[in-house]
Amino acid sequence: MSGDAPAPVLRARARHALFTAAIATALVAVAIAAAFSVLGVRLFAIQTPSMGQTAPVGSLIVAHAQSRYDIGDIVTFTIDDRTITHRLVGSSGSTFTTKGDLNGSPDGWSLSPDAILGRAVAIAPGWGFALTAAPWLLVGAIITEAVSSLRRAQPWVWSVRLLGWSLSTTLISLILRPWFNVRLLDWRPAESGDGVVMHVVNTGILPLIADTTRLGSGQDAAVLTTTRLANGAYTLAPTPDPSWPVRLLLVAVCLLPFLVALLVRPPDMLSTTGLRPRPDRRAGRVVLPLSALTVLAVVVLVTVSTSMSAFAASIRNGTDTAGTNPFFSCRLAEAAVGAPSTWAAFALSGTGSLTEADFSGNGRTGVFEKPRTTTSSVGCVRDTPKASVTFDGSQCVYVAGSQRNPNTFSLEAWFQTSSTSNGRIIGFGDGASWSSEGRWDRLVYLDAAGRVVFGVFPGTSVTVASPAGSDYADGAWHHVVATLSSGGMALYVDGELVDSRTGYTTGQNYTGTWKIGCGRLTYWTNGRNIGVSDYNGPDHFTGRIQYAAIFTSALTAAQVRAHYFAGR
Repeated sequence: MSGDAPAPVLRARARHALFTAAIATALVAVAIAAAFSVLGVRLFAIQTPSMGQTAPVGSLIVAHAQSRYDIGDIVTFTIDDRTITHRLVGSSGSTFTTKGDLNGSPDGWSLSPDAILGRAVAIAPGWGFALTAAPWLLVGAIITEAVSSLRRAQPWVWSVRLLGWSLSTTLISLILRPWFNVRLLDWRPAESGDGVVMHVVNTGILPLIADTTRLGSGQDAAVLTTTRLANGAYTLAPTPDPSWPVRLLLVAVCLLPFLVALLVRPPDMLSTTGLRPRPDRRAGRVVLPLSALTVLAVVVLVTVSTSMSAFAASIRNGTDTAGTNPFFSCRLAEAAVGAPSTWAAFALSGTGSLTEADFSGNGRTGVFEKPRTTTSSVGCVRDTPKASVTFDGSQCVYVAGSQRNPNTFSLEAWFQTSSTSNGRIIGFGDGASWSSEGRWDRLVYLDAAGRVVFGVFPGTSVTVASPAGSDYADGAWHHVVATLSSGGMALYVDGELVDSRTGYTTGQNYTGTWKIGCGRLTYWTNGRNIGVSDYNGPDHFTGRIQYAAIFTSALTAAQVRAHYFAGR
């Protein structure tokens, strides 16, 4: 009598062991999570390169809530529905100023201590990728186990398991790109006029070469490239540069389970007749495709993946002079005007409340007329979150604080609508609510023909407008800036000056408040005119608005153009 247990018993024991291990792992995870919660410890994975080498992309941040925070601390906080890890670089009263180590200037907001989730007590480079990958690895393991259960033969089970684990790990690495990756921060024309200087940062774990510059994890550099594509754009294609031992180790980690799986094969079996039975080819139908996919994925991961990080930049100007945009998000562009020259600035992209934070740092919180509704359609394509507020004909944002007779200002907003004869995008009025207004001017709106109009009332209605035939109620996103100053009135649409008047430098004299998306619009004007009251518009705007701001200075044409391209 043999002492070996039969195969069904062994499989039952294996399944029991796996189940026990899964339960134990879950209990340990719950215990760790409970301990972290009691101790005030939270884990975060870094996803952007703003902290440079201090906390590269893919780092794991261990944050611990503190009773006191000091200048120089690296903290994780929430603002505008985003979770950010930056350094405290200053304070004013009860608020802090923050800045990413890699950023050129401080953040545009004032941070309340209540918004801080904790100080970074530990930073583990690379481990954030593991935290992000963990749920997907679990899904891969479940799928692998399901496929392996199609046939109970032990060699088959372990072949599929090893191949599945190898393929899952490699595919997730291709998606997250933890080993080799690089991000373009900005670019500018070379002073010599030949080429482009690209500011890049290594967001992978392993080093790479950008032109002739070697970058470790989190390192950034300004790299000159003179290589051009057929269309005239300059291009830069960084390449991996790990040492050969590291490269071979990476291949081995990905392919070792695959190679072991190929060695696992069932023993030759003889039937009772002495003849070898017909082989079961079901294993090959699954194992061979998995094998091919695994090899292909590893080859792409190690040799080709960074080709996706090639960058192109075009410099075009009709007068053969080169120029570049200093901002690459609408938030940065509007914040760069500075709090002293800003009345209020709103992203109009958050969710979940009746208030909108003023990211200018002036604390003039906006209040919605009713709970906001957001959409993923945006004008500012590089800002996050990618959301804008829907103005459905009954929505409004009331800006805190009143002003007396503002005659030097700029109004800015991104808007999208398909409705002509529309309401105010931004405007000024003497009532705390739109329905209580008795005087209203300093308005930006769309008239009956879809033209963008900016109007003031220095004793009579005076407007400037986009040209006749320019219908901006076309369902596309547009950028508008209107300015009033001692130099007169100016209206810009999509970065270009479309109309101006130099002889009108004031509006009506009264104390009022700014409103976004609402306000009275009776007795106003279609298009460009003086003293004509042929437009009685609705009291609410219909469409979408994002990144609206009121400045206490007149933006220059160069600033307006930079703000427009910050969103494109």
